[in-house]
Order: sequence, then structure tokens, then C-alpha cells
Amino acid sequence: MSLSLQSLPGIGPKTLERLNKLGISTTKELLYHFPLRYLDFSKHSPISDLREGDSYTIKGQLLSFKNIYTRSHKNIQKATISDSTGQIELIWFNQPYLEKNFKVGDTYHFAGSPTLFQNRLTIIAPEYSLLQTNRIVPIYPQTQGLNSKFFQKLFSLSLNDLLSSQKDPLPIAILKKYSLLSLPDSLRNIHQPQNQTLLEQARHRLSLDEILNYQSLSHLSKKEWLSKKAQNLLKSDKTIDSKLTSFTKSLPFKLTPSQTKVWAEVKKDLLSQKKVTNRLIQGDVGSGKTIIAILATYLTQLNHKHSLILAPTQVLAKQHYQTFKKLLPKNTPLKLIQSASNTKNGKTKKELSPQKGTIFISTHAAIFQKDSLPPISLLIIDEQHKFGVKQRNFLEQKDKLPHTLTMTATPIPRTISLTFLGNLDLSFIDLPPKDRLPIKTHLIPSLKVPDCYNWVKDKIKKEEAQAYIVCPLIEESESLASVSSVKKEYLHLQKEVFPDLKIGLVHGKLKAAEKDKIIKDFKDHKLHILLSTPIIEVGVDIPNSTIIIIQSAQRFGLAQLHQLRGRVGRGAIQSYCFLFADPNLNPKSLSRLEYLQKHHSGQKIAEFDLKTRGPGEIFNTLQHGFPSLKLAQLSDTLLVSKSQLILNSLVESNFNLEKLLIQKPQKALSSLQN
Repeated sequence: MSLSLQSLPGIGPKTLERLNKLGISTTKELLYHFPLRYLDFSKHSPISDLREGDSYTIKGQLLSFKNIYTRSHKNIQKATISDSTGQIELIWFNQPYLEKNFKVGDTYHFAGSPTLFQNRLTIIAPEYSLLQTNRIVPIYPQTQGLNSKFFQKLFSLSLNDLLSSQKDPLPIAILKKYSLLSLPDSLRNIHQPQNQTLLEQARHRLSLDEILNYQSLSHLSKKEWLSKKAQNLLKSDKTIDSKLTSFTKSLPFKLTPSQTKVWAEVKKDLLSQKKVTNRLIQGDVGSGKTIIAILATYLTQLNHKHSLILAPTQVLAKQHYQTFKKLLPKNTPLKLIQSASNTKNGKTKKELSPQKGTIFISTHAAIFQKDSLPPISLLIIDEQHKFGVKQRNFLEQKDKLPHTLTMTATPIPRTISLTFLGNLDLSFIDLPPKDRLPIKTHLIPSLKVPDCYNWVKDKIKKEEAQAYIVCPLIEESESLASVSSVKKEYLHLQKEVFPDLKIGLVHGKLKAAEKDKIIKDFKDHKLHILLSTPIIEVGVDIPNSTIIIIQSAQRFGLAQLHQLRGRVGRGAIQSYCFLFADPNLNPKSLSRLEYLQKHHSGQKIAEFDLKTRGPGEIFNTLQHGFPSLKLAQLSDTLLVSKSQLILNSLVESNFNLEKLLIQKPQKALSSLQN
């Protein structure tokens, strides 16, 4: 019989509600509520060795404790402790109840960082342990009414009972081969570590379990996909091959070796009679992913089957429509679906009545008009991170799916590919067209901004260049006074910096028609400068634009900066990217911008970002709702590689991978897909 939370000591209705706020509704979720960090009271530093700014744990006798009330109605708690080497003051603010926790003359453990306070070395707001212990104390994530001490006490009373039902899903042979701590021992030592060695072994095993969990989910997801059938099978013959070859030769450019390789992979997938295509095409900004989409839709059209391209914005959808129209043979049936298309009085027409083999191009509007679409044989999602998995599967009917290609310019580190994208076949366009020159990127100090503007003005007047200027915000914000507001900046640039140049302003609050007109005017050389929020990150391809200025660059993540930089450098002319940043940047932010200045490979930038900032930004850019990891670090390539080896071994032995899922299979798959 499994334990319930209510059966544990100290958990009543109110406590249960508070646990639910932390995402804990079962005893297993409680077991996997891991500490954020630890205070190692098994090791103490002599008070005389303490130095400002470093972290220490100390053990000392309490000499005094005072509650002090200041004239400004502040409340300060001041304690003095000593050991055989010296003494130090401890200070807390507005916690008068602490006096009840301490007794002068007793010995206590404290942890914190000494700092100078009123010219004396002092530890402000130290952590403490009231127990006479030399153990490692866990510090837990908490919520109102449930602090870390609550969890410490709860696990001290209930951990044995909680572990009694835990069995290790990994075979003994795997545990021995990779020298892994058992699951019950790992869970015990993550909550009540006996020493640092066992704590590290526990963290390693549970981190491995987290990676294995998601790799197993990806494998199961791929297995489920492979059980589906194609909506319509595609084929090739001499006539189709001849037309594809003629079309490729008619293009105004030659395919790069990378494009040729990826097209061969995609074509083989589409012509397979055994499985439904589910491939992710990753290509850096400007690498030429669109031509792969054109070739794939043309092959589908030659089979007299319909295809659909989903783009995240109307700007990108319209741009694709124009590009397809320009490159594909005349009379190729193309249709652009816009949000207002095919609707009258709020009702959708029953069907679009297209020609055979029509290529539809749309935003997410097509998702809401799926009932009016004919059977779709090929679905292509551009910038796939903008669509959830449920949206990407909106065309599934009776276990039948269209062939699906997804495309992204977001560089994906190998560890993320192995962990979260194992359900997809991956293709990489890793070489740009030959005529592309690396974009010269410069970090501009505030004193040099006027000189930079003068240089841009000169470039526009003498060489008829065009420039983007990107601001992070629309309205001026008092809380972010140093961050440029695009509306305020528009007035400043128009009146004071570029009074004799024409500037357009676009942002997300503009109506689609206004936005399209301004971008078209920029494309038609009616504007010299396009001032914008980051909405131009995708979907704006204007080869004559060779300059981009990104203001408040420290406010953007590296992946987004790289995407924005990719708006220029799309022709054979030298392009430039200027990063304006706060003059008082901290060293970490400065190093990120300096890295971008020196590197042009999106893959290297993503790997650097993963190591320095963690996966958050990449996940947010790559796909909404990516599950979080509590212990594992995706920058740990050895851990991810080890888990992949274990997974491959288990698959070969027909092991039931559902045993490795931390959540129930249905809930786990849902968390990965939403």
C-alpha cells in the first residue's frame, strides 16, 4: 500500500495546500523535492581565518544576543559568537523572534559571507543550525508557511517510510558497469547526506536519471510517431526527377554542399514508403533553409498533393509567398492564407477548393481553419519553436499524419539534441552560401556612439546603404530607465541624429497593414533606417540592409542577438553590427558581448551560452514549455553521453523504458510535448 502525503506527520489540510503550491501532491513528488544547496557544518573555519566576501561555515559559543530598535523604527538582531581563535558579530534584520531560538552560552553552527558593516567584519543574515551536529544540512526551495526547516524535519521523520517503496529501475549490471549509486541510496543521500562523497554520487545518479527520463521520453515519442501512417505516399519517376533537376538548374544560385546533402536526406524521407517524415532542419541565420522547403513542396506538388507551410508571423508568411512565387515555375499553384482569409461574419468557409497540388503558406491562422483545408501531405513549420507540439500535430487524422519538416535558425547544442530531440531526425545546414562575408561586429562604448551614428549617416548617403536600429522596449519605462524606448528613440533619432534621413518605426502594437507598409517602404528604398523592436528577429530579409545597431544589447540573450545580427549580411556586400551597451556592464555581461563580437558560428555561440547561462534562454527560444531539470546540467557533455550509452544498451535489450520515467508515462509525454 502506497503512502499518501496526509499520512505523514505534520501534514494537515493547510500544509497540503502549501505543498501543492510547490508542485507536490504525491509522496514521490515530495521525494523529488530536492535541496537547492547545502550548508556543510561538517567542516568549520576558525573565526580568525575569515575574509571578506568568501563563504564559510563556523562553529562558536553564543556570547550575546540583542534585539535593537532604532530611531527610524528598524529592528536589528545582533549576536556575538566566539571560538578559540576569536569572535565575530552576526546581524539579522526584522526577525525579533530569533531571540527565542538562541540561548547565550550554547554552541551553534552558522554559515554566510563576512562583509564590512560599520567598519567591522560582520556576517549579515547568516544561515544557522540549532542542532548540535557536524552534518551537512540541506536547504530546500520553500513557499510561504513552509520553510527549509519544515522539510528538514519532515524528512528526518519520514524518509525511511518514503524510501520503502522505491525500487531501482536500472538493472544491476548497468549499476555495476557505470559505478552508480542505487536509487534508494541516492535519494537518501540527497536529503540526508552522510558525507560529501556520497552527496556527489547521489547528485550524479539523480542527474543521470533526469537526462535518461527525457531521452526515454524522446525515444518513446519517436516510437509512437513511427506507428503512424502517412496521409498520402509520395513517389518519384523519370518525369518528376527530370522536373526537379530542371528546377534546381534554373535557380539563380547554386546549392551549397550543405543544402545538397540536406535535400538528399529530406527527399529520401519523403519518398520512403515505410515511415512518416519527422525531420528537424537546423541552419544558421542566412544559411538557406528556405530552398529546402521550396524543393520539398515542389516534389509534393509534382505528386499532385497539397503542402502547407506554417510561419510564426504574417511578415514571414508573406515573405515566403513572394520567394516561392519568384523561384517556382510559373503556374505552380500557391495560396497565402491570412488571418482574415476565408471568413465572413465570423464563419469559416467549408473548403478552399484549391487546384491539385496547391502549396499553402500561412501563419497559425491555418490551425483555426483546418476544417477548410484539403488533405495535407506535407507540413513544414518554419521557426518551429513558435509552435507547440499539439499545434504541430493539428492535421493528424485517424493515426495518419502528413510528412513533417520543422526548421529552426536557433543553434541547438549537441547535449540538447541528444536529450530532448531524440524523437526527430536531424539535418544541419552548416555552411553559408559562398558569397556571404562574415558580419563585422563591434561593441561600441557610450563615448563612441555619436561617432558611430556619423559613420552610419555617411555610409547611407555615400553608398545608399540601409540600416536597422533595434530597441528592446516600446514605451519608456521608469524601472528600466537605461533601456532605450523605441518611441522615445524615434523622436530623438529623427530630430537630433538623422534629421535629413527618412526613418520608419515598427513594433508589435502596430496593425499588420501598417507594419507591412513600413517594411515594404524600407524594402523599396523609400526609407533609410528602420527603427524596430525585436519583431524583426525573423522574417525580414532585405539584402540591401547592411547595418544593424542593437541598443541596450546587454538586455538580449546571445541567441537573440545572433538572430538579430542575421538580419544583415544576406548579400555579397560587407555588413556591420554595432552593439550599444550600458557603460557599467558587469564582467560577465561584457564577456558575453565580447564573445559575440569575435564569433560568427551560431553553434559555438549556443554552446558558450549553455555553459555560461544554462539552458533557459535556448529552451525559451527553441520551444515553449521545455521541462526543467532540477539537478542535471546540460553543459555536462560526459553525463549526457553516458546516459545515451545506457539508453542505447537498454533499447538493445528490449528494456521497458517507461520504468525510467520519473512521472507517469502519459503525464511525462504531455510535459515534453506541450
